[in-house]
Amino acid sequence: MKHSSRNTGDNSIWVLLKGKTGHLPRLIRKLNHVSAGSSPWKIALGSWMAHYLLQNLFLLVGLNAPEPQARLYKRNFYRATWILTALDAGFFTAMPLRPAWLRHACSILFTMYYLVFADAAEERVRRVRATMSIDQIRLSWEKAANNPILAWSSKLLRPKITMHKVMHIERPSPYLPPTEFHFFYSGSSDTLAQQTTVLLQYPGGGFVSMPPPCHEDALYAWAKQTGLPVVSVNYKKAPEYPYPWAVHECFDFYVSLIQQRGRFLGLSGDKDIKVILVGDSAGGNLAAAVTLKLLDHNNLIKDEAEENEDITSKLLPMPEGLVLIYPALDFEMTCWMTTGQLSLIRSESTTKMIRSKSLMSLLESKDHLSHASPLSVVPDVDKKPSSWKRALGMTPVNGTNSSDENASDKKQNRDRVQELSKVKTDWESSRLAMTSRMSYFNDRILTPEMMRAMAILYLGPHAHPDFESDYLLSPVVAPSELLAEFPKTYMMCGEKDPFVDDTVIFGGRIRQAKQQRRREEQRDDDDPVYGDHTVKIKFLEGMSHAFLQMMAFLPEAKHATQTIGDWVLEIAEGRSPADAFSDSDSARSGSPVHEQQQQQWLAVPNMNGYSRSLDQQQSGIAKALVTATSHLDHIVTSEKDLLSRRKTALVSELFVQKVQQ
Repeated sequence: MKHSSRNTGDNSIWVLLKGKTGHLPRLIRKLNHVSAGSSPWKIALGSWMAHYLLQNLFLLVGLNAPEPQARLYKRNFYRATWILTALDAGFFTAMPLRPAWLRHACSILFTMYYLVFADAAEERVRRVRATMSIDQIRLSWEKAANNPILAWSSKLLRPKITMHKVMHIERPSPYLPPTEFHFFYSGSSDTLAQQTTVLLQYPGGGFVSMPPPCHEDALYAWAKQTGLPVVSVNYKKAPEYPYPWAVHECFDFYVSLIQQRGRFLGLSGDKDIKVILVGDSAGGNLAAAVTLKLLDHNNLIKDEAEENEDITSKLLPMPEGLVLIYPALDFEMTCWMTTGQLSLIRSESTTKMIRSKSLMSLLESKDHLSHASPLSVVPDVDKKPSSWKRALGMTPVNGTNSSDENASDKKQNRDRVQELSKVKTDWESSRLAMTSRMSYFNDRILTPEMMRAMAILYLGPHAHPDFESDYLLSPVVAPSELLAEFPKTYMMCGEKDPFVDDTVIFGGRIRQAKQQRRREEQRDDDDPVYGDHTVKIKFLEGMSHAFLQMMAFLPEAKHATQTIGDWVLEIAEGRSPADAFSDSDSARSGSPVHEQQQQQWLAVPNMNGYSRSLDQQQSGIAKALVTATSHLDHIVTSEKDLLSRRKTALVSELFVQKVQQ
């Protein structure tokens, strides 16, 4: 039988090669006869089109499976993830090629291919991420800096600055390798010497990749906007240097910067300097860990009360403030949230630190049984008939008139109000909810495989940390007495980020610790150290992780970067957030713009709150004030979404009043 089958196959090949089609099936012979007079390019094009139509038949007739993440993200962010997926697929495909110039060129060519064939790109990336190595992680996340074509393209979009240096500084111990850092400044050498505030950034990258060159889009923007010296530390990465190496190296760099008063940066060193810590993702973890280590050090010195000339035996100045962007603050990757965590999220939804609307989506995503699927994290919608069904008259026919339809719409609105009330009541007694790491399990940026790989590589093969008490690893579990001493802490995170719970819980714990300290010491609510205004959290609607790496093709990322620059200026000038942001309704009550901004997930600065004129401020602050309202309005939502939310809120309020009557 095997010999006969092989002969049949050989005969078929012989027939095709010799052009003898008499023994072929009738359908194939007929197609061959029809195409006999056609040009080869027409045959090739027709075959390709037929294959494409058959491959996408269900999509064209509206019978394809729904895209589970289509409504999870904003349109711009979803488009950005599509571009990143194509880039990853192209670079993974070209990874084995040699020499380097061929690999770099083919990476871009393959990316263009995957931009067209998105399904093939996702399948390629999925297979690689299933068993991702450290080399593949670094290739994926460092491509913008290592590929000369992408690096050149990024430089065209960055603002011009006068200084960008790569420098080194020795560690306190001669047996430790020096620390590399990148320095950015937009002014002259004379103005640099007079600076007394430094922006110190710990770059993210999962503790395993992404040195400062991968963050230069944001670093250049902050150096230009703030006018401050910007320093980005290239700390040693895992797995070569596992935990806690990065924490100690970043702490030593901060101590050296304070001890030398920034002289190795070009500052005069005549005055003590102020340091503002900024960190994204893993860098946010390091910024919080360094702050906790500083507090531990100072508390130890206070307890021992020993005088020593060594810098490590003195009280170290705390950072002027922290800016944490989608920080990874908890290594305990559990599935279920505790009752205390749920209570913390519910309590924070009623405070000024986080507006109530900004947590509604997060709360609804944790109400797992309110959707058609318990795995869904977005509201259910009724599927509309496709356009071809409407054209053929296949839509359901109803005999209701317009008045009946209006009555039905009103009833639906009343039911919606009652349903929202029921959801709120159920949440007050809820005991079961999943963490954001599990709720957004299928995130397009931060997948479970990548989180697992980064955690294993960072901890190393011999680590056995206590995740419930090691707050240098998981700052979210830090004791309240340390959190109460935190400086101003501003955090920004995507609404759909798997780390969004870390942001909410960490900010809530800091705020509660400061409240407890105010009660114990009988301080005012607006205390400059323990007031609620020292903690601020902002969400970006419909966005997930790593948006600062998408500035080239995501407008919201540019606006978020400018907002962070405004925060840095606010901290540097020592302004109170109550003066800089319109948290009180009396600031601009009655203004149409104010009413729209009440529907925002992100507070917009109050331009009337600044007491000093632009002529008396530095040029960087003046520029930030002029551009603040122009870019912050775009961070959260579009004008269409604003009007839709406003209309929905008004209708809901009317029906609530009617039901109460």
